[in-house]
Amino acid sequence: MSAKRNYSTDLLRCILMIMITAHHIIVHALDLKAIGSGNVSRDQFPFSLFLLNSFCIIAVNAFFFISGYYSIKLKSKKIVLLYVEMVFYLFIWYLVMLFSKQFTLMSGQSLKYLFNVAFPISTYWFMGAYFLLCILAPFINEFIDSLDASKQKKLLITLSVVAVVYGFIFDWDGIGRGHTFLHGLYMYFVGMLCRKNSEKLPKSKLLYLGIYLATSAAVAFAAFVMYRKSHSTLSWYIYSYNDPLIVLGAVALCLLFIFWDSYGPISEFSSRISKYVLAVYLITVNPTIVFYPVKKFMETHNSQPVVISSIIVYSFALFAVCILLDYLRDKLFSAIGRILHLEDIYENICNWYWWSTRL
Repeated sequence: MSAKRNYSTDLLRCILMIMITAHHIIVHALDLKAIGSGNVSRDQFPFSLFLLNSFCIIAVNAFFFISGYYSIKLKSKKIVLLYVEMVFYLFIWYLVMLFSKQFTLMSGQSLKYLFNVAFPISTYWFMGAYFLLCILAPFINEFIDSLDASKQKKLLITLSVVAVVYGFIFDWDGIGRGHTFLHGLYMYFVGMLCRKNSEKLPKSKLLYLGIYLATSAAVAFAAFVMYRKSHSTLSWYIYSYNDPLIVLGAVALCLLFIFWDSYGPISEFSSRISKYVLAVYLITVNPTIVFYPVKKFMETHNSQPVVISSIIVYSFALFAVCILLDYLRDKLFSAIGRILHLEDIYENICNWYWWSTRL
């Protein structure tokens, strides 16, 4: 039996997307990812950026965990609509880049981008992994539910060894640094296992808050020390999604909101807009353009309190704009669907797939 979704979790999903946006600003606009190359000076990045990034980087893991905790039960129609949404935003970006003359219509780059528009899961690694997880979720759920407690525990240990030992410690190509479907599947399973054993889990919200704060601070401290000791590549390595501290921090933050189960105006509003949250990721896929305003601002305002405040404020503002844009897109698609009777087309497309009766 799946868990009943609460309003606090919808609020968490909104917060997580804001955290992902802030993380992308730090690693792309401010180029923190450059520490992975090893060609950076020891005083180029302040501790405040490492600290904020450490508190935000757990967000992707948390999304997969939440999906597992509540179990994905998307219908075929929703999978088709998710695919159409990804194509739509990539095509908008294609037009933006075309009309801004970043490439010409018949150039190789243009044709390559159009190919990515048609097959968006090759462009969005996270959305690609999530999309595949949606398709396979009914089979994954049935398989996990068929295992007894002992076998679930053994599977958790096995996947943890694969994700952390072979993936994080040895940087195995099959797992890498967590930017893979397999790691998303691992976090999904951890979420399912926590839901199945929710009665045995501590209910102390302060405990989970403390774990999240402690693990995030530990990641920040370890990454910054390695950076200052001229081991910047190792510093970037610590920010892998399958870093055990980052995994633990994501689980703790999710359980904090799950057991909080708060209801109020903010949580209720978050529930209403949660259906548009994934669009924030899709719209902000082009960091060079999307983060340009905040990057230019911080080039002339390098005070660290101002920089950190700018990242947070811009992340909230960008989140709000993207939610509004996707709300308008949703209304537009609904209107077009009514006019063209797309409901029947969706059903026909879904019936083409042999798994449609399983979803």
